[in-house]
Amino acid sequence: MDRRAEVVYQIFPERFAIGAPHTSASKLALPMYQAKGNATRAWHEMPAMRPKEARDRGHIFYGGDLAGVIDKLDYLQDLGVTTLYFTPIFKAPSNHKYDAVDFFTVDPMFGDEKTLRRLIAELDRRGMGLILDAVLNHVNYRNPWFLAAKRGELPYKDWFSFDAKGRHECWWGNEYLAELNLENEALQDILFKGPKSFLAHYLEMGIKGWRFDTAQDLGLKTACRIHDAIIPRFPESQLLGELITYAGGWLDGSGFTGMMNYYFREAMLAWLAGDISHRQAAMAMQDYYQGYGHEGALKSWLMLSSHDTMRLRTAIPDPKLRQLAIAAQFTLPGIPLIYYGEENGMEGADDPDCRRAMIWDEAQWEVPMREFVRKMVELRHALPALQHGSLTMLSDRQDSNALIFVRQTDVLGEFVFVVINLSRKPLKELVFVPCPHLYSSVPLRDLMDPEREAVKMGGGCVWLEAPASGVAVYAPFEPYDNYRFFKPRNQAGV
Repeated sequence: MDRRAEVVYQIFPERFAIGAPHTSASKLALPMYQAKGNATRAWHEMPAMRPKEARDRGHIFYGGDLAGVIDKLDYLQDLGVTTLYFTPIFKAPSNHKYDAVDFFTVDPMFGDEKTLRRLIAELDRRGMGLILDAVLNHVNYRNPWFLAAKRGELPYKDWFSFDAKGRHECWWGNEYLAELNLENEALQDILFKGPKSFLAHYLEMGIKGWRFDTAQDLGLKTACRIHDAIIPRFPESQLLGELITYAGGWLDGSGFTGMMNYYFREAMLAWLAGDISHRQAAMAMQDYYQGYGHEGALKSWLMLSSHDTMRLRTAIPDPKLRQLAIAAQFTLPGIPLIYYGEENGMEGADDPDCRRAMIWDEAQWEVPMREFVRKMVELRHALPALQHGSLTMLSDRQDSNALIFVRQTDVLGEFVFVVINLSRKPLKELVFVPCPHLYSSVPLRDLMDPEREAVKMGGGCVWLEAPASGVAVYAPFEPYDNYRFFKPRNQAGV
């Protein structure tokens, strides 16, 4: 799999699909779902809590599992997805599994290691990959390590931090999430340094990398230690950090190979909501590109929603505006991440509503949105400029309420103009472009509307058009049989 053409699809395993031969009723009848404090839902029901039902939203179960994902791989491959990202799958009492009691065991609700290996093999056969979620900052207070630490047993006592009153450090004040002492070298060996560490165990199984939960708590020092331990053994591994802010400075020697780009998300949604101008939105895109560095930006995830945020359709009800956001996600530098169901227009407010069960009834799908997502996936797979081209923002040069930019590689003729027009009126504007190999008279075709008449480059400028609340992606083409605009002798290094 070429990482440059990557399209990531995030799955919350508990809510994606139930594998055959189980139905919703038969799966939820299993003893593991009957623990005190748990509640269950039929697949079509909403996840909101009912009075006196579950002690918290993390104990409402639908029964999704890894076998269900395997059953849906044809669907995902047809969409053009190259990589799956799972929220945690390791043994834990909650539905979200961000509170592990055993890092080395796949939660029985999802299956077992044999099922995981089968999934990895099926993905590999299709040229696809899997990234798992590592929660190294904290564990559930029922974790055997923590129970032993509470009893004062060594070495476990030193794997956590206690104050003079015996109170343990816990994440965001949640007593049930006991923070690990990541300075402890014995614990480091188990989690990431040792030859049979938690991270190495699953990388050897064939996963492609890890997404690290709550990167700011994990810390830069730990991230560097993880990088130094993992990359020499697994040099192609992706190590992505979750940081819900601007991530400049987190990719320069930090240990992470990429970040979840929430800065992009917040700027895009603010622009579409009318809270900021197109110039401020363009500056935010330039911020992350420069701050993360070219390679860091390319390897970071461009995401518009996740299991922690409102779904895109709920945040932006207007489908045309949602398409603008998705167009930006697939054309700016970075790896687009699709949260499960977004391609079909699933709705959902903040957690737990954003974690509804996947809708498989095609009659409920938002078909135009699905077709638009497929179109953007196809363009990204087809155009090297969108996969790894540099970014030149042009929005500070014009007044229309639009994001306009160029992506180009080092190969002559591999470039695209992207116009994302938020205005309710069609855009037609002359834009000057400070790029030396965009020659006069080179014709450009709008790949979003190939029937539209081609435009031509002028002397360092071009008239660009886009429909009202619409997108244009212009790419060059060679119109003559006996002449080439992009001659090899102009290629640097040739």
